[in-house]
Amino acid sequence: MSNITILIFTALIAINVSVQAPSNQIPPAALPIGDEVKQWWERVRAAGAEAAKAVGEKEAILKEKRTGGRYIPDDEDELLSKKDREKLNAEIATTTGIYLGLLREGKEKGYRVPLPDNRPIILHRAPGRYTNAARTAKANGVVVLSIEFQPDGTLKVVDVVRGLGFGLDEKAVEATRKIVFLPAIKDGAFVTMSSRLEYTFNIY
Repeated sequence: MSNITILIFTALIAINVSVQAPSNQIPPAALPIGDEVKQWWERVRAAGAEAAKAVGEKEAILKEKRTGGRYIPDDEDELLSKKDREKLNAEIATTTGIYLGLLREGKEKGYRVPLPDNRPIILHRAPGRYTNAARTAKANGVVVLSIEFQPDGTLKVVDVVRGLGFGLDEKAVEATRKIVFLPAIKDGAFVTMSSRLEYTFNIY
């Protein structure tokens, strides 16, 4: 029986943002609101959950395909058929679009967010993935990103504060762009909040 070296890796994420909602959910209204805003807020909550679910389902499928006692590639185009990839990506685009559209609607109509001041609530986050170059070099360490949670529900990567090379910086940025979140709240409005993300890459 030939000797097979199995490289196991983990990519851990540390986010300098407090998550106060249970189970990564958008909480129900905590402040007095009218029926119109209440209906809007319930749609925001449902759409946020659907967007997070769509991204999470794709990550779960990829994780399952990566599991095993042999080398399995990390790139999704090697793990998924074109048909499956297009179907999952379309579902993510649709659900995310609805969610972001509702956040935009609230701003356009001047709705007050019915929650007290709060930091961003992370609804879903994906791990950073190794690259073949990093695996070959057995690269370990932490990638630190400076980011901004935008009021419209999008996330901006401002800078790579600390990088590792071997394509891991780009993988950290790629994972960051998949985060689904409820923006920070200040005085009844969504606002920008700066933070840092840390992705820890370990091969052992």
